[in-house]
Amino acid sequence: MSNKRVNILQWVTVILVGSLLLISGCSPQMPSSAAESAITVNVETAESRDIYGSISYNGRLKASREVQVLPQTSARIISINVSEGQEVGTGQTLMTLDSSSLQASLKKAEAQVASAKANQVNNQIKLEAAGKSYERTKSLYDAEATTQVELENAKDAYDLLNSGSVEAAVAEAEAALLAVQEQIGYTSITAPVSGSIGRIDASVGDYVNTSNTVAVISDPQELKIEIMVGESDISIMKINAKVDVYVKSVNPDSLSGTISSIASVLAANSSMYPVTITLDNVDGEAKSGMYAEVSIAASGVQSALSIPLSSIIPDNGVNVVYSVTEGNGEMRAARVEVKTGINDGDYVQILSGLKAGDKVVTLGNTLISDGSLLTIQSKEGERS
Repeated sequence: MSNKRVNILQWVTVILVGSLLLISGCSPQMPSSAAESAITVNVETAESRDIYGSISYNGRLKASREVQVLPQTSARIISINVSEGQEVGTGQTLMTLDSSSLQASLKKAEAQVASAKANQVNNQIKLEAAGKSYERTKSLYDAEATTQVELENAKDAYDLLNSGSVEAAVAEAEAALLAVQEQIGYTSITAPVSGSIGRIDASVGDYVNTSNTVAVISDPQELKIEIMVGESDISIMKINAKVDVYVKSVNPDSLSGTISSIASVLAANSSMYPVTITLDNVDGEAKSGMYAEVSIAASGVQSALSIPLSSIIPDNGVNVVYSVTEGNGEMRAARVEVKTGINDGDYVQILSGLKAGDKVVTLGNTLISDGSLLTIQSKEGERS
């Protein structure tokens, strides 16, 4: 190979190496970890609009008249005569307790009464004899035929038999008998009120005492729900006002409710006022313990700062939205607690937490958290 040809190859090699070094020096360095992924969301702007609608509250139904059944004596359950959901009347037997030990006590008490009454009869015989003896002794004393001591002894014997102690013994024995009979009566646990057996809390064989609830009786035709209302809405609440109650687990249509009580002071350890709504439940569809939503008509608000209802996320008793913050060419989510007012089913009034012009996430807000990197999707489906 000629020297000229070798020189050409050397120059080509130098040029290629230089080009590679140049490309390597100009290329950006790849990060050591994958870049943060942005979450695509929809947003809308908080702005003023007229809202006419209602305020919604949630809670659980409870029977307005609900009675806990407790035994009045301690014993073991030998039978349960009713089942949950069964209608019962006042005095109807619900359960029977073992009375065997009380039956033995009953026989003993009856024997004590019989013995006390026999003593009373015997005492009466002795009392009559002592009375006659005292009268004879007194006649002899008046005739100066006996001594003062004999007269006093006769009087003491009569007074002792006439002291009333035997009558007291009879009364005490009869009271003890009555107490045992009453305890035996308590072994039949009866319904204190009419209603429906809402719950049975015991089983055959259980030993129960006077502090154990064995059943709950309720009136299923009238239920109530307690809601907690903030100070911004409490003025809307009116006694006897009609409200709509939705128990969607049994009926998509609203049931008629009535505001029956409004607390005048805050609930303990709370900034809310308890409000009770009663609900007619003649058909018995709704059950105590079911989840219900109360919708209360509210007066309209003009030029109310509002956002879509879909942007609200309930979180441990507070309402939260995610607003959009911009900086360093990025858009991120910011968790904001808000106080809400009335809503019309689509938009909700914002009382605090946001200002006009703030952007809030309306779709995808359950997928993000405070500080999440966002990509905004317009209504037309374009990303920005």
